[in-house]
Amino acid sequence: MINVNVIRNGENKICGVKIENHGDPIVCSAVSILFLNTANSIEMFTSASFEVECAPNGGDAILTVSEFDSEGKAELLMESLILGFKSIEESYKKDIIVYD
Repeated sequence: MINVNVIRNGENKICGVKIENHGDPIVCSAVSILFLNTANSIEMFTSASFEVECAPNGGDAILTVSEFDSEGKAELLMESLILGFKSIEESYKKDIIVYD
């Protein structure tokens, strides 16, 4: 079972996401792709400051935005990431839980 914990700041913006555990290979793959694409997109298309931490054996990862860009692009990308996780959750309820 994959657990996705959404982290919000005092302004209720999604400033991070923590992914824990392994699950069905198809679900793990989808979660990994969304996570990595979001991190790459924040780096490529925004001026936001962020950090990514991944466990050496895979499965657990954290993406944290410490400073948002003034255009709101990083905020939109984080919202999109959670939308993607929730869409996966709708189809694979036994394999992933999103805590928001």
